Amino acid sequence: MNVKPSETFDHFAYGSNMSTSRLRKRCASAVAVGRGFVVGRRLCFHKIGKDGTAKADAFWTGDQRDVLHGVIFRCHVRDRAKLDRCESIGIGYDAAPVEVITTDAGVTHPMFLYEALPSMIGDSLLPAPWYVAHVLQGAEEHALPTAYQTALKQMIEEARTKPNLR
Repeated sequence: MNVKPSETFDHFAYGSNMSTSRLRKRCASAVAVGRGFVVGRRLCFHKIGKDGTAKADAFWTGDQRDVLHGVIFRCHVRDRAKLDRCESIGIGYDAAPVEVITTDAGVTHPMFLYEALPSMIGDSLLPAPWYVAHVLQGAEEHALPTAYQTALKQMIEEARTKPNLR
């Protein structure tokens, strides 16, 4: 079946939605079409989740040294409303427009990512082990840069050893 570009949208996943199996439960039509990165943002686990644990955020720093890696998914527009509901659009996250640079070709594409609302950021939470597993699975599944995967694992381990976050 041919799908017209006007019937699809591209979404930049950087947290648990990088796991294709997890994203497809929220957006059945999701197909990974590439890997990429956004400059001026960094991954933080500080978004307050509905379950009281930390979720991922594409935190805007504006610092050109900060690079957020992730996966570009193409989805059918019929799935957008459900995905937005799952991401608590307007309550937990907002859809933020970004320019994603593809890892393989270095081409820039406009799309969106889910960004935590400032009112939903808290630094005293930890991500749940099942959530971290989705993030790490997605990073491995889509072969994000090895150095980024290593830094991601280190960031998660460091967060877990902070005395005030246990």
